[in-house]
Amino acid sequence: MTLIHLVFIFAASIMAGFANAVAGGGTFFSFPALVAGGMNTIMANATSSVAISPGHAMTTFTYRQELLKTDRRRLIALTVIAIGGAICGAFLLTITDEKTFKTLVPYLLGFATLSFAFGPAIQKWLTTRQAEIKASKPSTKLTVKSFAAYFVASIYGGYFGAGQSIVLLTILTLNGIEDIQEANALKNMISALSSLVAVIILAIKGYIVWDLGLMMIVGAMCGGYIGGSIAKKLNKKWMRALVITFSSFLTMVYFYKVYGPH
Repeated sequence: MTLIHLVFIFAASIMAGFANAVAGGGTFFSFPALVAGGMNTIMANATSSVAISPGHAMTTFTYRQELLKTDRRRLIALTVIAIGGAICGAFLLTITDEKTFKTLVPYLLGFATLSFAFGPAIQKWLTTRQAEIKASKPSTKLTVKSFAAYFVASIYGGYFGAGQSIVLLTILTLNGIEDIQEANALKNMISALSSLVAVIILAIKGYIVWDLGLMMIVGAMCGGYIGGSIAKKLNKKWMRALVITFSSFLTMVYFYKVYGPH
């Protein structure tokens, strides 16, 4: 890679950290920057995960009090599911060939874009359903359906991850977690575990370019610090609109790359 590529990737990691701190959607900046720098899509996905992982861990840490209040059996069960699902997801990524993953990338980006775009609407819908959910008193115990839902979400987290959070929040709420802060805490924990386990497996398999990954961690932390410092002063709607516009454009570009004339 040239110096220009390295500067571009570092700037993208700063933007990823900034976006995650303000509105989310950091993967939309870190992943394509690595691909643009000449890295194959699978290694770009793995290396991008390294840059994003510390943010998941830090967010989970801020919710530690809420996690301590959570039923211990539920916490253990979700931890096991998150780790097991992430192992499967990361393993699936390692056995996916580059051509197949390139074909999947537009759909993965499209799903992540839609999840990000409709996230607030889904959260609003879930909030309005809180009273209805509470009245129906759904069991918070793990049923076969809820186990499958958490497991599939964790597999996705280990495989690609972008957009996983809103999926998890929906599953948690519909499975009877009434406290939105507890749901957020569990969502962040599952996301962090999925990301961490995936990074470990992909690192062992040699899919991570560590010099770039570590550089991107520094950039993401810088961006996260800047974003966190000025988040209250920024209009989050405008920031979300920027991320959605960029990710939509990116999705169309990747669809064109895969299905357009060559």
